[in-house]
Amino acid sequence: MSHEGLHVPDWIEARPYQQEAIQEWMSAGGKGILEMATGTGKTVTALLAATRVDQSVDKKFLLVVAVPYQHLVNQWKSNLDDFGATPVLAFESRRNWQPRLERELLEFNNGMRDTCVVVTTHRTLSGESARKTIRRANGNSMLIADEVHHMGAAQTQEALSDQFDLRLGLSATPERWYDEEGTKELDAYFGGTVFEYGLEKAIEAGALCEYYYIPHIVELQDEEMEEYMRLTTKIGRLAGKSNDKEGNLNLEQNPALQQALFKRARLIGTAREKLFLLIDLLNSEIDTKHTLVYCSDGKLEVDGQLQRHVDLTTERIRNECNLSVERFTARENQQERKQLLTRFDEEEIDVLTSIRCLDEGVDIPATRTAYILASTSNPRQYVQRRGRILRKYEGKKYAVIHDFITIPDTQRHPEMLSDDQYEIERTLIRKELERVSMFAETARNHPDADVDGVPTSTGSLQEVKRRYDLLAG
Repeated sequence: MSHEGLHVPDWIEARPYQQEAIQEWMSAGGKGILEMATGTGKTVTALLAATRVDQSVDKKFLLVVAVPYQHLVNQWKSNLDDFGATPVLAFESRRNWQPRLERELLEFNNGMRDTCVVVTTHRTLSGESARKTIRRANGNSMLIADEVHHMGAAQTQEALSDQFDLRLGLSATPERWYDEEGTKELDAYFGGTVFEYGLEKAIEAGALCEYYYIPHIVELQDEEMEEYMRLTTKIGRLAGKSNDKEGNLNLEQNPALQQALFKRARLIGTAREKLFLLIDLLNSEIDTKHTLVYCSDGKLEVDGQLQRHVDLTTERIRNECNLSVERFTARENQQERKQLLTRFDEEEIDVLTSIRCLDEGVDIPATRTAYILASTSNPRQYVQRRGRILRKYEGKKYAVIHDFITIPDTQRHPEMLSDDQYEIERTLIRKELERVSMFAETARNHPDADVDGVPTSTGSLQEVKRRYDLLAG
């Protein structure tokens, strides 16, 4: 039984930056992380690198691709099919994949198979069974870690095996948020970032489309403000106990602080004014085709009952905008999601509402307009979202991003500026502004995208910056 190995399909031609990425990785001894903007072809770049290795080695070649989510297994399989491979899909129950993997590795070790390819999840590869089985392979071995930042988590670091001679990590945002130790582990294992290709370069090269950035300032209602202040006071108290020697927050060591931060983030994400504004904006749009709405993962009380923000948003759009709208969340199974994406592409659905499952690995290039109702201060989330919105699509000249920014009303609540709450509040405002600046920087309407002149009931964001001593930043 012979196996020809990987080969590049005729219709794929590496772009100059992809060729540069591969060269940098190979010059680093076949180790390193490619930090490439979402939508710039990280998958193809990695497979081009793997193909070059496979074709250059005299001996046998084992390729293991590890991904964070199950739906990405199928996406990688589809790409590997194009490169002439028939990968073993190793995830979920061992009974489904272990017998085939053991058989192929036996053929591989006995010289009956030149190349063996496995696509698995970070979780499965972290398990003893998968690692033990894969370790039996004799020959050159390569690990491609998709969305590599996930592998820095304590529970998935076991997947970082010494067995792999060649190591390629992929991510738009390889640094782990609030986890310096996990980031260090990844850098030590992969050898750090060897190539960067950011959004600005990708837009200039035509790999991603241009976009307009339209920020909207939203304020909390009185009831929401009371809860916000209560949580802020609690966060300030807990944060003081969670600083390490360098003064950095260590969330892993303080679950109570983590929970308080999550609660406040959900409160900000579900601010009631956002839905009123969203409905107004959608009703004023001339063309609402291919619209994406990112919702909070929180809940709101409606008529005495808790309702998911994404459900309420979907309901309000359907009833008040007379648009075809569907949810795209973790509750929809894979087949349903596939159908939803097809209907969205074909304009049978005007609006898709989502929470987080569009953040990594799901391609919706048809998206022309996105409304970000909720966003954490985690750079990874908004970097992923922006890149996903800017993917190229036939007839799509540019995208439009509406960003909903929550600012506390300190004129009606001057106590927010008191000494015990000022610093914690200043940190939150600064993080919101960091996202705004980053989105505005590469927008087609920059510098008009700056929100300094956008009025609120308390004035403009310029005044908010002044109040929190953030003008310099």
